[in-house]
Amino acid sequence: MKKLLLSLLLLIIVLIAVLLVNTLTFKSDQQEVTAIPAPALQAQSIQHFQEALTYKTISYGRPELFDSSQFIAFRKFLERTYPLTHAKLQQEIIADYSLLYTWPGKNEALKPVVLMAHMDVVPVEEATLAMWTYDAFAGTVKDDFIWGRGTTDDKINLISIFETCEKLLSENFQPERSVYLAFGHDEEIGGKGAVAIARLLKERKIAAEMILDEGGIITKQKMPGLSKPVALLGTAEKGYLSLELTVEKPGGHSSMPDKETAIDILTRALVALRNKPFDPSFSEPMQGMMKSVGPEMSFMQKMAFANPWLFKNMIMDTYAESPTGDAMIRTTLVPTIINAGIKDNVVPTVAKATVNLRLLPGDNSEKIIAQIKDIIQDDRIVITKLSTIAEASAVTPVKSFGYAKVSQAIKKSYPQMITSPFLLMGATDSRHFGEISSNIIKFSPMIDPIGFHGIDERVSLESYQTALWFYEQLLRDLN
Repeated sequence: MKKLLLSLLLLIIVLIAVLLVNTLTFKSDQQEVTAIPAPALQAQSIQHFQEALTYKTISYGRPELFDSSQFIAFRKFLERTYPLTHAKLQQEIIADYSLLYTWPGKNEALKPVVLMAHMDVVPVEEATLAMWTYDAFAGTVKDDFIWGRGTTDDKINLISIFETCEKLLSENFQPERSVYLAFGHDEEIGGKGAVAIARLLKERKIAAEMILDEGGIITKQKMPGLSKPVALLGTAEKGYLSLELTVEKPGGHSSMPDKETAIDILTRALVALRNKPFDPSFSEPMQGMMKSVGPEMSFMQKMAFANPWLFKNMIMDTYAESPTGDAMIRTTLVPTIINAGIKDNVVPTVAKATVNLRLLPGDNSEKIIAQIKDIIQDDRIVITKLSTIAEASAVTPVKSFGYAKVSQAIKKSYPQMITSPFLLMGATDSRHFGEISSNIIKFSPMIDPIGFHGIDERVSLESYQTALWFYEQLLRDLN
């Protein structure tokens, strides 16, 4: 017994020693870059952003609601507001409304880069109009924020790119490598414009060194345990899959219902799916995040990230506590549409539900559908894949040209910045560009934006200032 206790004590001492050594040697891998103070935000730049928000470039998802005049007017606004960009860069209109610009670089031997943004925005629900503090399409500036639909998603990036190009062209600047500016018009409903641009670049045999699109943000508030701001650079995005679950069972008069109806079968399946989440795992971007932010955290959190082999379950449980954290560690599933019934006294024959999934890298759609069938265990439920399907994207290496350049530019633009890989939960136009470049970074240089797709969408003036400065640093350093 004494020997056993001594052995246990020795094991505990060794374990503590390993934990301490791993923690103390868990050093920061942050690139040392000196920040350059950003110039003051010009009133004219603010006015341009405000006007851009007044154009209702809305993607409804229903073709009959599409208002082409708003997109044409927005294009004319860009041409009028940024004359040098339109005089010195080649402009092409793709798929009727999307835009592609070519800015030749000094060195044709260098592979080009592609900067992306999208001009469309999601609708504002009629029922919520009165809930907005300011008109959703007025571009109001108040309390150091710019308010309006599209501020965060994604006109801040689009306008910042144009403002920066116009400024640099006024100084007769030419980038070292060629730059393509790709602006889709329908990202919010699948991105056919981006698909057309990617197809055109592929036909022209364009192989880009880097692609930069919307994605992660700068946060001061959303990373517990850190006292410095963190720029989350999306190195991959989750896949997108929507499924329709259909049950057909004879209905009839509601006064004489069967013991089980189509609605019963369907709702039981939905409850089963919600009660059995997919298994969590650390994807490559998540592992990269732990390596990047872990050394910057307080001692106990640093210890956990330095020793994931021991603290994996604790880390998983912590992330699973919030919707955002949970989405970073597993494939998610949620019902978004349910349809059944036509009258209050008629038991419906058909019940349908749409479930939307965001797929973790490594969880392909066929594997997930097989797991869903196994969870439901009911052949009466017919599962149909809906049209928009995208597997999880490839992962951009942290040691790539693109990651290094974006990281350097944001560190130059904002003091005391930590940069980290990040798994983007949403879908972007850049997912269509995998054949143009294997190095795609998804990052929007704004600070803790508010109201993505929601009420009172807004972005701070500080964010806009940072975004302008970031794109300038990036374009100047593309060597």
